Amino acid sequence: MTTWRRLKALVGGSLVRRLVLAQVITTLLLWLAAVAYLVHDTARYDEIFEERVIAPRADMILAVVDSLAAQPERLADALAKIDRMQRNEHQAEDAPALRIAMNVWQGDRLLLATPGEPGVVHTALRRQLERIEVAGKTWRTYTQESANSDARVTLMRSGHPLSIIFALESRGILVLPLLISLPFLVIPAWLSVRVALRPWRRFSAEIESRGPSDLTPLQFGSSYRELRPVSQAVNALLERMRNSLARERSFIADAAHELRTPLAAMRVNVEALQGHRADARDRELLAGLVRSGERASRLVVQLLGLMRSDADRPGHATERIDLGALAQDRLADLAALAAARRVELELQADTRCLVQGEREGLTSLIDNLVENAIKYSPPDSRVVVRVAHDAAHTSLVVEDSGDGIPEVWRERVFDRFFRAPDQAQPGSGLGLAIVKAVADRHHAHVDLSAGEGGRGLRATVRFPLPRD
Repeated sequence: MTTWRRLKALVGGSLVRRLVLAQVITTLLLWLAAVAYLVHDTARYDEIFEERVIAPRADMILAVVDSLAAQPERLADALAKIDRMQRNEHQAEDAPALRIAMNVWQGDRLLLATPGEPGVVHTALRRQLERIEVAGKTWRTYTQESANSDARVTLMRSGHPLSIIFALESRGILVLPLLISLPFLVIPAWLSVRVALRPWRRFSAEIESRGPSDLTPLQFGSSYRELRPVSQAVNALLERMRNSLARERSFIADAAHELRTPLAAMRVNVEALQGHRADARDRELLAGLVRSGERASRLVVQLLGLMRSDADRPGHATERIDLGALAQDRLADLAALAAARRVELELQADTRCLVQGEREGLTSLIDNLVENAIKYSPPDSRVVVRVAHDAAHTSLVVEDSGDGIPEVWRERVFDRFFRAPDQAQPGSGLGLAIVKAVADRHHAHVDLSAGEGGRGLRATVRFPLPRD
């Protein structure tokens, strides 16, 4: 269990590591299968040590014995050379399990016995394969007698597969190639896996490149059989989200449109009723109704603006717009609201600050930023709007001198219906959400920071320059 946990910890959550490890394990299994086949093939009695293979060797040895029978010294030297040749035949002089040993007899006299295991043995069969036990070990033997004399030779080889395994392993014949090849296997395996997983990375890049408003079906994943199920599942999810958002936008837009008429009628009736009531208390209550109706009407307008900013309008025409001129027009329309709250509006604009965009969306963005600045600014203060450009961006900056937004909430205030705690002014929490939606659609970046001297709020929107 500990080894398995260590293996899981090594692999971690990496698919590349899992695939490389799978290749290494597969190689090890193939190596084990090859070793098993080698040992089995080596240990097979009837193919490696069969008569057609071993009989010619026995004939050669017996021929030497018969030809040199009258010369004992030369015979002994010749048999010693034959024995040394057999021991060195597979570089197995020090591995009894791999070499061929022999006993050579002339009648009852032993002419030669290979040093080491199994020593001197006695067999019962002639010209047949035989298994014998010597000191608890199994040996395969083949005994053949000379047709011209009483000489005979017994050839022997280990008959136990484990002996062969130990002998091969002690010489590094099995393990050494594996140890040498494994380091050279891991790197090619890793490279091959990286190349094979390149479509996954391209598939991930396509998903990562999508923005919140781009819910169109994925294209790349359908080209590969393995990626097709994932691509189809993601596309099905995107379709459900697209349909759900469409239903949500349709419901909110329909509800907002339906609310505009009764709210307008309510305001007209309340204002008419104010003119017929002389009691100060009644007039104050009616004024509260008017203010509540105004907030409700503003919420309806913001909901409609939010739906327009969220709507998928790929065919909506864009144009080059002078952001400074548009800001000047919007400040002129908002001057009455600023005067009612005793707030001064100031515009600082460079010439020809061009952006490529939708006039309706940019109008909504400027209105929401400036209205928020007016609403949260104290009386007798100033809201400054700056429009400038540099080599890379056209910037719109709206700065007030109100209480500002604590840094911890500056990302959250772009969420719909979220309002920072301890806000004194009433609101719906949709203004900055509309600003963010319009900015995203224009590939612009919105940043909130403290105003001059650390007081108030500075909202900066950076637009990319139009392409030539």
